[in-house]
Amino acid sequence: MRINSLVDAGELEQERVTLSLEESHHLARVLRVRVGQEITLFDGRGNVAAGEIESVGKSAVEVCVSQRSKIPLPAVQIDLIQSVPKLDRWEWVMQKAVELGVSNIHPLLTQHTEFRPNPKKQDRWKKIVLNAAQQCEVRWLPKLHSLEKISTLLPRLGAYDLVLIGSLYEGTQPLRDVPMRGKKKVALLIGPEGDFSPEEVEAAVAAGAIPVSFGHRILRTETAAIFGLSVLAYELL
Repeated sequence: MRINSLVDAGELEQERVTLSLEESHHLARVLRVRVGQEITLFDGRGNVAAGEIESVGKSAVEVCVSQRSKIPLPAVQIDLIQSVPKLDRWEWVMQKAVELGVSNIHPLLTQHTEFRPNPKKQDRWKKIVLNAAQQCEVRWLPKLHSLEKISTLLPRLGAYDLVLIGSLYEGTQPLRDVPMRGKKKVALLIGPEGDFSPEEVEAAVAAGAIPVSFGHRILRTETAAIFGLSVLAYELL
């Protein structure tokens, strides 16, 4: 069983690392690790260390570090900007987005968003991102941004080399026809179940977004996100 555990920045410089209370509990009580098992530690900033579990206690698991390495920052940044769908779908999207290599996840409030702000959900969302990163060995932890309105995000789209917005409205072009090679900072905008409003699409296009379609079928919002990210990952990563 491959075990990956996130630690705070700087801890990997130590010869022995004591894992957090929450992580120690998970390893000891859920995974039931044993002394001598191999483990990989990472800090979410590209620093990785191979180690061996030295002790397993009720409140702490200690790891002896044997080897360190540095994974370079991905050459291409792909960000997902999505109107938050129903929560079970959103949690699935976040998990798969991490697996597909996104750098940032921006949850949005749009005109047709059904989800309403709930500060308690943010901590759960962060744990989903973390768990996905641990399971698929992502060494640069994606940043989960705070929920915001689309109107406050659009002015920042100019920082990207390429911005795509999935839309059902007229004037879109097939995703496959968009030149992507050589782009280093890309964003994908996905709307809610009821799609973006015409005004939101127009505002996004005015901010530099290219409206694209994902084929002749109408996709669920979570399917559209993963489809779009998969194409971008294939073309750019």
